[in-house]
Amino acid sequence: MNFIKIKKIFLLILSVPVFTLIVYLLISITNRPDIKNISIPDMTDLTFNLDKNFIEDQPKNPENIQAFDYKLIGYRYGESDSSVVVKKGNKEFVVAKGEKLQGIYELVEVSKDEVIFRNNEKLYKIKNIVGK
Repeated sequence: MNFIKIKKIFLLILSVPVFTLIVYLLISITNRPDIKNISIPDMTDLTFNLDKNFIEDQPKNPENIQAFDYKLIGYRYGESDSSVVVKKGNKEFVVAKGEKLQGIYELVEVSKDEVIFRNNEKLYKIKNIVGK
C-alpha cells in the first residue's frame, strides 16, 4: 500500500466520529428546554390547620406520658427565630420555638446555655453542650 491510500483510510476512520458529533450538535441546538411558569406562594400569608383528631389522640393522663429523655444535638438561637434538633433513640425531631415536640412538650426558650420545654406546668431543661 502506498502512503496516499493509508492517508485516505485514516481520514475516513476519523471522519466517522466527526460526522456523528456534528449530528449530535445539530440535535442539541434544535432541542430547547421547556421553561414553565412557576407560581411561588407568598411566605408571609401561610396558615396551618391542625387536625382536631390529632389533638384528641394525645394522652391526657400524666401517667401515660413517657419520660423526657431527649438529647440535644443541634440548635439555632436568635431573637425572633429559634429552633432545636433533639434525638430520642434513633429518631430526630426539629422543633421551633412555640411548637410542640410530639404534640406533648412545647419549646419555650432556647439560649446558649440551656433549652427549656414545657408540658402543662412542668418544665424540662436540657443543658446546651452542643459545639462546646
